Amino acid sequence: MQRSRPEKMLEAMSELTTIEVADPVPLAGALFEQCFGSPMPDFPRHFILQARLAESAPLSLGYVHFTKVDNFYLGGGMCIDTRAFRKLPRSARTQLARRGGAAFSMLSAAVARLDDCDAVFGYVGNRLAYRIDLAAGFEQTRYKHLIVYWKTPLDAAERVRIVEAANRCGPF
Repeated sequence: MQRSRPEKMLEAMSELTTIEVADPVPLAGALFEQCFGSPMPDFPRHFILQARLAESAPLSLGYVHFTKVDNFYLGGGMCIDTRAFRKLPRSARTQLARRGGAAFSMLSAAVARLDDCDAVFGYVGNRLAYRIDLAAGFEQTRYKHLIVYWKTPLDAAERVRIVEAANRCGPF
């Protein structure tokens, strides 16, 4: 039995991976500018979700960055390239959706790699992004848009101190 083209492409898909890069502009600069109307920030850390399909260059599906402040990170700039996503075979998109979607997969992998901190913060106003962040393990703080992912066990006083420090950073 001969396989259909999408099935062959899914077989050829070797991996979906989140990579950290020093210079994200060649891979996701246009996406960031399209989503936010400004150039990509030049401070680290930059993560890109890529799909590697056989016989073609890796496809950048999403981007997110994190900035270290004291003993925590501020996350932002998360965006998904829906045009690139549509280039995946339908079965691969379905498979990715079963894993929680592109944003969830990328965010979860990136946060897991931030191993030199006590917490990771997000400042979220978008309802869909908020749901994705909660599913990835973030928690709401006492501040409306500020969410946190605790990386290390801390006592209540230290958690309050870190949340207050992140809140003083303002929207990020």
